[in-house]
Amino acid sequence: MPDDLDTVKQTDIDLQDTADALYSRGMTHYRRREWQEARESFLRLKSISPERRGVDALLNEVDLFLQLEAMQPEQPAEAPTTSPETTLPEMSVPAAPEPSAALPGPTVARRRSPAAVILILAALLMVAFIVLYATGVLDQILGTQRQARVEVLVNQGRAALNVGDYDRAAALFGEALGLAPTNEEIKTWYMKAQRYQQLASLYEQAQVDIAGQRWDAALEKLEQMLAIDPSYRDATAKVDFVKAQRTLDARFAQAKTVFDSGDWAETVKLLEPLREEAPDFRPDEVQQTLFFAHFRIGVDLLASSGDSLESIGQAIQSLDRALAIFPTDPAALEERRLADLYRQARLSFNQKDWPQAVLTLKQIQSVRQDYMGGRAVVMLCTAYLNLGDAYYASRNLAEALEQYRSVLAITGCDHVEAAMKEREVYAILYPPTPTPTNTRTPTRTPRATPTPTMTPTPMPTATSAGPPPPPPTVQPFPTR
Repeated sequence: MPDDLDTVKQTDIDLQDTADALYSRGMTHYRRREWQEARESFLRLKSISPERRGVDALLNEVDLFLQLEAMQPEQPAEAPTTSPETTLPEMSVPAAPEPSAALPGPTVARRRSPAAVILILAALLMVAFIVLYATGVLDQILGTQRQARVEVLVNQGRAALNVGDYDRAAALFGEALGLAPTNEEIKTWYMKAQRYQQLASLYEQAQVDIAGQRWDAALEKLEQMLAIDPSYRDATAKVDFVKAQRTLDARFAQAKTVFDSGDWAETVKLLEPLREEAPDFRPDEVQQTLFFAHFRIGVDLLASSGDSLESIGQAIQSLDRALAIFPTDPAALEERRLADLYRQARLSFNQKDWPQAVLTLKQIQSVRQDYMGGRAVVMLCTAYLNLGDAYYASRNLAEALEQYRSVLAITGCDHVEAAMKEREVYAILYPPTPTPTNTRTPTRTPRATPTPTMTPTPMPTATSAGPPPPPPTVQPFPTR
């Protein structure tokens, strides 16, 4: 028999099905003692499958029974029927003694009792068994039936191997080997079925370990499979896969250790290549860890950037990398927006574009008062003061007053300078009204000679004060 099951062709399977059908039909006639019909089925089976074992033995048996049947003398109609398995020699039965003439009375026919009939049949069967055993026919019959059963079991076992039912194949070949323990061919098939049974079990266990990411356990089972059969299914490819996954697992564990220590840059350095090389390896865990590392790098760069626009730009790039992983994350989106506003404010501040700096910094202050450790608020206060000084220099005192008062309204600003300037501008815009002084009205002194009467000039009162004095000349405050 071939060692490789895949070499069995479909045409051979079809012929085997036909041969099995003829064999079953012949055995049915055989059991019914229909010797001629059984002989025709076995002859056709031999012509279709001449290599099939046991057919010649069955034909010899059928021919023997046909000869015995032809040699058997015809029985009288009233004679009891014997077993169809063989023709027994006639047995003489002693005649019943004739009734004595001296005895009167009618002749009474004797009937055999059921027990006697049973004894006679048992004796006949025993004689038939002895004849069959003595002639060797019984051994042939038993041997033929055993051989037929063995062939059926072997054929069923091969079919089970073809469909991958290794447990059933091993059971069938084991039963056949029990009937024919010295048959080397059956031993070979039985060992092959057991080998495939073990391989299938190891393969299934390795699949379970792979699904549970138990790489060491899976590798152990796969290496056992390769030791038994190096060409079994895709065991070699799975070994390569498991080894690669185990290496990726170790790299990810190292990155997690670095991440837990707070070394965000090193975490990115370890995880970015891993994600590129194996995008399907723990994608959720890898992306989550990498996102947080990029996010923390951006936040930390902003906190330490100071006035450096370059550092602010690098922080924004790190936040962009985090958003490339999770584009809708609200925390990352907010940090990215505030960082961009802060960069714009810093540019405007450096260029002394106070209105634009105030506009941008107010957006940051309305969202997060302590942004950048309070530096954004300090910048806003300074921008307000410089903007107020600019309005003061351009004689727009009302706007200057508003900017100084804006500084005073912000918690966290240095209010001393703003308060001084606010009072000064307010005094200019709204000077105090002078309080009038009461003077005595001169009385007329009588003279010897008449003099013209003098009309007193009215003095200003509190309700009729004159126009305020002109404001003093204003010197602009030095800008920062």
